[in-house]
Amino acid sequence: MTDMDTRGIWARTGSGVRGVGRAVLETYRLGGRMVVVAPAILAIAVLPELVQHVAEIHLGMFESIDRFRALANDPVRWGFGYVKVAGFVLAILATARFWSVGSVRRTLLVPPKTLMKVVAGLAVGFAVASPFSWLGRQGLSPAISGIAQIVSAVLQGGFMVYIIGALLEDRTVTPRRAMTSLLPAAILLLVLAAVAFAPSQALHMANHKMAMGQALPIVGLLMLFDALWVGLLAALVGSAMFVGTRTGLTWHGWTVHPRDLQETAGQGTDDGVLEPRIA
Repeated sequence: MTDMDTRGIWARTGSGVRGVGRAVLETYRLGGRMVVVAPAILAIAVLPELVQHVAEIHLGMFESIDRFRALANDPVRWGFGYVKVAGFVLAILATARFWSVGSVRRTLLVPPKTLMKVVAGLAVGFAVASPFSWLGRQGLSPAISGIAQIVSAVLQGGFMVYIIGALLEDRTVTPRRAMTSLLPAAILLLVLAAVAFAPSQALHMANHKMAMGQALPIVGLLMLFDALWVGLLAALVGSAMFVGTRTGLTWHGWTVHPRDLQETAGQGTDDGVLEPRIA
């Protein structure tokens, strides 16, 4: 290998690292902007979280860590908890869609055809990936279990790209492309989601611990902050899904470079469908 080849490899590697760094930056930039441009979408996650906290305070869960643990599986708490989880997931998906279509109204009015694609992607993805996931948990040899888990993860990642692409109404994200040329986008999407989720989730958990044993007014303020923080967390993860899918990282490079998202995010086309992209 010549010095020129070596320099070329390092240059491409450096460019790729800078691109991923820019994708992380765009994820946080768009997530932060959601608080200003579309708080109604974030309310889908914030309000159920706040209601559950009211129930937790009523149960006396913040009196001590021992009491919190004792009541963690209380039916009343989990009754609100299921709604909270659903709201959190919906807010994430709505955020991703918002940056594609550009308005709250069009975000919430999902066309039936788009909804059918999303549901079909979820169903087929689960049906295809779950047997490999099951096989990996059967105590077989490490080699077989490892391969089965890798195959399951690849299939789930590919279908996730297709599902988000369908939600963004990006017609070029087909099942075939999602499972072939866009597999690097699936890896990027997971990386961005982890980078967006982990720090905020850590603060979310620390806020709960801080509330233990505090006076009721302080607990109320901390839980109000926590509910608002969960809204930001949903905005960050949803933005990560948009950036990971919209940039369309392929084996040959970016479809849309992360630095160009600043010009296109939130600016849907006239019919609400993203223009075709060429990988």
